[in-house]
Amino acid sequence: MRQCQIAKHRPVMLDSALAASAAHFFSRLMMSRLILLVALLLGAGVCAAAEAPKAVLDAVRSVAPSAKVDSVQPASMPGFYFVIVEGHVLYVSSDGRYLVEGVVIDTTRHIDLKTEALSGMRKDGVAKIPADKRLVFAPPHPKYKVTVFTDVDCPYCKQFHKQIADYNRLGIEVDYVLFPLSIHPGADKKAEAVWCARDRNSAYTEAMNGKPLEQKTCNNPIKELTSAAMGMGLSGTPAIIADDGSELGGYVPPDDLARRLESLAAAKVAPN
Repeated sequence: MRQCQIAKHRPVMLDSALAASAAHFFSRLMMSRLILLVALLLGAGVCAAAEAPKAVLDAVRSVAPSAKVDSVQPASMPGFYFVIVEGHVLYVSSDGRYLVEGVVIDTTRHIDLKTEALSGMRKDGVAKIPADKRLVFAPPHPKYKVTVFTDVDCPYCKQFHKQIADYNRLGIEVDYVLFPLSIHPGADKKAEAVWCARDRNSAYTEAMNGKPLEQKTCNNPIKELTSAAMGMGLSGTPAIIADDGSELGGYVPPDDLARRLESLAAAKVAPN
C-alpha cells in the first residue's frame, strides 16, 4: 500500500522483559495463526461482561504499559474483545489471558473478522466527523464521495492532491480530514496553519505544493481528528475511506479509484 505508516516506524512497544519472546512469537505468527486461533477458541475462558473490559485493559497494559488504548468492544469471535491500540488492531480474550494480532477468518462466512469490524467502526466514525471539520474538494455534481485522512508532510498525500482536479473530473468528491502523523515532526503545526488560514482549501493546496505557510494559532480540531483516526484503527496516510467504511487504499490513482467506487456502487444494488 502506498501510504505513510506510523506502524512501520513506531510499533506498540513491549516492555524489555517481553521483547525477545514477542519478536520470536511474531516471526512465526504467519504460519501458525489459524492453528493458534483454534487453540485459543478452545481454551479461552469467558468472564462476566462487566469484568471483561478491565481484564482486557490490564492484559494490554501488561505487555505495552505506555500504549494508548483507543477503543475496546466485544468481538464477533466468541470470548474475545476487539481492541485498537495506537491504531493497531488486537484481539484479547475476555479473561485477559490471550492476545492475538493478525488475520482472523470466519470459516463459515469466509470473511476476515478484522476487516469487517474495522469497516463498521470506520463507517460510524467517518459519519460523526461534521462537514465543518473537513476540507472539501468537490465537483459540481459528485457521483461518489470519499473521506481521505491526510498529512501535509506525507509524500503520497502530496501525490494524491496533485491530481485532485482529475478525481473531481471523474465525479469524486474528496473530503480531507487532517491527520498529522507522529513520524513527521512539525506536521501538527503545519496542519494547524492550514486550519487557521482564511482560505483553508487554498492553504492546504499551497502546503501540499511545498509552500511555507504563515504559522497561525487558533481553536482547531487537529487533536480531536487525530484521536478519531487512531480510534478507527488508522495508522497511515493517505487513508481513503468509502461511505460504507471500507478502506480503498493509500494513494490510488484517479482512474483506479473511480473503478473501485463504481464496483462498490454496483455491489450495493446487486441482488443477493
